[in-house]
Amino acid sequence: MNASDMDSSRLTALTALSESTEAHRAELIEAAWRSGVRNPTELASVAGTGRDAVYADLKARGVDWQDRDAAPAPRPDAVTADAVRTVARQAEETFGPLVHDTHDPGPLTTVTWQLAIAYRAIAALLLDELPDAEREETAEELSDRLQIALHQSHLYRASRSTQRRLGAQTRRTDAEIAFLQPLPTAATVTLTLRSGETLTATLGSEEATGFTTLTSDSPLLDTTLEAHDHLELHTALDTVAQVLTRHL
Repeated sequence: MNASDMDSSRLTALTALSESTEAHRAELIEAAWRSGVRNPTELASVAGTGRDAVYADLKARGVDWQDRDAAPAPRPDAVTADAVRTVARQAEETFGPLVHDTHDPGPLTTVTWQLAIAYRAIAALLLDELPDAEREETAEELSDRLQIALHQSHLYRASRSTQRRLGAQTRRTDAEIAFLQPLPTAATVTLTLRSGETLTATLGSEEATGFTTLTSDSPLLDTTLEAHDHLELHTALDTVAQVLTRHL
């Protein structure tokens, strides 16, 4: 997790806004808003002005700041649907049989197949004529496929290392990114079970090893973590910290 992981359009817009002059402030506030930054307090802080000025600038630029659900302006992509469709077809032809013809294709093979399907989804999303409902469903599928691929990559990484080495590696990575942004050190999660009962779990990190810890007062939860569990929870904490950092 580092600054480059942040959405590039958002980061670009906020960077430009932080360097804005009075003459160009309204234009850059609008650009940041349309890139998806819908927090007036954040905009005001970055621009070095007050929220009332942000509201006034957005109104002057024809933006309804109260419409937080308005979709950001679409960003043009350099890649075309035809180009991605070609890659998707080749990937499916190459990796499909490796997945369908075996009971356990292995994590990296599964990753390649999930990415092949992701390419197919990307090709569809690049079509301007794709209906909104289908676009939303396809975008969700893209996220799902990438999430499965990430899980399988964690399984592979854990299978090729030990918990001690993985803990040491994540500690080194955390030390490097600590110069860029705050680090997640703990989180408390409440789970609502199908029965309606809730349980609370706390995620943390062992200072000596860097390994993720899991504690809970509930006897229903097994708090023993495997190596791939550590990787997935560490990534989840990174994601939470990334989002919170954008709102500091």
